[in-house]
Amino acid sequence: MEIKKEDYKEFLTEDYLSPKEAAALLEISEEELRGLVQKHQVPTHQVAGAFLRLKKKEVEELKIKWRIERELFPKPQKFFAHQSAVARAGFFGRLRDFWYFNDFYILCSVLIMLLLYLILST
Repeated sequence: MEIKKEDYKEFLTEDYLSPKEAAALLEISEEELRGLVQKHQVPTHQVAGAFLRLKKKEVEELKIKWRIERELFPKPQKFFAHQSAVARAGFFGRLRDFWYFNDFYILCSVLIMLLLYLILST
């Protein structure tokens, strides 16, 4: 039996994606996509039993579903994801931050004490 182009012409439109295009849209590797197809976690369509195609609408819905699941049910982590990128502040770093946020109050307090000293000493 010979495969004719007319038999699978509807699958070559923009409504259907190749595995490479679908993997790029889902932001996963093509091998990972093929693994998901084998586990029947991604809806697919076979063209003439040889060409694997995925509906663009179904892939976009799947991407939205994954995003919602990721945001609503994050995987528990043993440590904060950015822990290694942010170093803990040392003593001088904390002192510098304290001065940055409180310099006005410290200088005003010193000025008030100096004025009180001058007033009381005369």
